[in-house]
Amino acid sequence: MLRAIASALLMLPLAALGAGTVSNLSGTLSAQRADGSVVLLSEKSQVKEGDVITTERDSYALIRFPDGGQVTLRPRTQVKLDQFQFDKDKPAADGFVMSLLRGGLRTVTGLIGKRGNRDAFRMSTTTATIGIRGTDFTAIDIPPPPPGQTLPPDSPNPGVYVSVAEGTVAFRSGGADALVGAGQTGFSAAQNVPPQVIPPPPNLPQVAPPRSFEGSKVQAVVGPSGSAAVCD
Repeated sequence: MLRAIASALLMLPLAALGAGTVSNLSGTLSAQRADGSVVLLSEKSQVKEGDVITTERDSYALIRFPDGGQVTLRPRTQVKLDQFQFDKDKPAADGFVMSLLRGGLRTVTGLIGKRGNRDAFRMSTTTATIGIRGTDFTAIDIPPPPPGQTLPPDSPNPGVYVSVAEGTVAFRSGGADALVGAGQTGFSAAQNVPPQVIPPPPNLPQVAPPRSFEGSKVQAVVGPSGSAAVCD
């Protein structure tokens, strides 16, 4: 009986079993499932295709995926796992699509995007789309101020910032691509404006990593300047 159940589980799609696993967690992490239900996640919880995953204030989460990839979510971050498709024997069918809805994250890519279809990895943001060529990068979304309000004078300009630690990112908006290499920062101000490579802004929000993440391979969102960055 147990053998039959195990065999049936092996035949289930990966999304049914969970696309990724919460490896490290400090604070509060939740997921809105595709059916609209909302669940609190803990370490070892599974995330699934269609999940909208949210960290609260002062909360961090590290999610690992079966292809070896990992995503670290910063405080007040929300992402949607649109697609995760990985079969070690079928590289041509690979697919990883994630939407950064708000906040900031660090991504260390796994096998998806490094074998078979090089365009299998895609991350959408509020202003641009990110493609990779085997990389380690951070993405931070600085939202515009609410109507009738202005940003603080020390705030970076609204838009999406991508900082690359390793590899290359193809940053697309306004019908154009900007290739952002290791040690560089790309900026996209709006969907209809081409991105550009800029000096790393000194005024991006920064925060030290929590103690619970010490000793992990992914400790913080680190930009080219070496400081830990967070959208908070």
